[in-house]
Amino acid sequence: MRMPRPQPWGLCVLPLLLLLPPQTPRADGNRSLLYHLTCVSSPAPGTPAFWVSGWLGPQQYLSYNNLRGQAEPYGAWVWESPVSWYWEKETTDLRQKQKLFLEALSVLKKGEPPSMRLKARPGNPGFSVLTCSAFSFYPPELQLRFLRNELAVGSGESHVGPNGDGSFHAWSSLTVKSGDEHHYRCLVQHVGLPQPLTVELESPAGSSMPVVGIVIGVFLVLALVAGGVLLWRRMQTGMPAPWISLRADDGGSLLPTPGLAKDADS
Repeated sequence: MRMPRPQPWGLCVLPLLLLLPPQTPRADGNRSLLYHLTCVSSPAPGTPAFWVSGWLGPQQYLSYNNLRGQAEPYGAWVWESPVSWYWEKETTDLRQKQKLFLEALSVLKKGEPPSMRLKARPGNPGFSVLTCSAFSFYPPELQLRFLRNELAVGSGESHVGPNGDGSFHAWSSLTVKSGDEHHYRCLVQHVGLPQPLTVELESPAGSSMPVVGIVIGVFLVLALVAGGVLLWRRMQTGMPAPWISLRADDGGSLLPTPGLAKDADS
């Protein structure tokens, strides 16, 4: 099952803005200064991967991209008297930002691999529903497939969506016959994984055994403690331990415990 492909702007363009605090226009003509910085992960041949436009109020006055590598005046500012030190300063600053942006984009392109889980739950009578879930991955392109005895089978309902931190989650479900769940596995492919990952079905019985063992152990300890307390109280009151209250002779008949009165017919 291949997850739906997102819109191109969500896949390959990383729009970023660097804003200087806007200034209120004053009588002397000062205006707010604004920079738009854009970085593209997969530029078309011959087009820049990083470019900047600088704005002074409503007018664009600066242009820069990684292909030319120089900050240049734009629009009416081309006709102004050039001030070389200013454009050299802008060029140096924008080259540094270009390096940071492209490095950050390369990290994003490598991807964050998903954490995976394959679980089964009861479905309609005689059937179970397998759900293969992927958590916290980036970018959103992800492929989930079910395998039965290493052979690909069809997929059922699926979903992919964003998380609040910029990562994504996805799941795919498949209905199978009850008792046949252990024959299935989930295969996931993602740019963040060095190779396709096969996910095994979680075992509900295996996961519950430690809990059952702990509960049984606690009951045994409580029973031993309670028995010890009762025995200690019995002996404190002068009563013999229950296992030495009666004794038997070699013939198997019971004899009174020493210190107790004998029956009249003994």
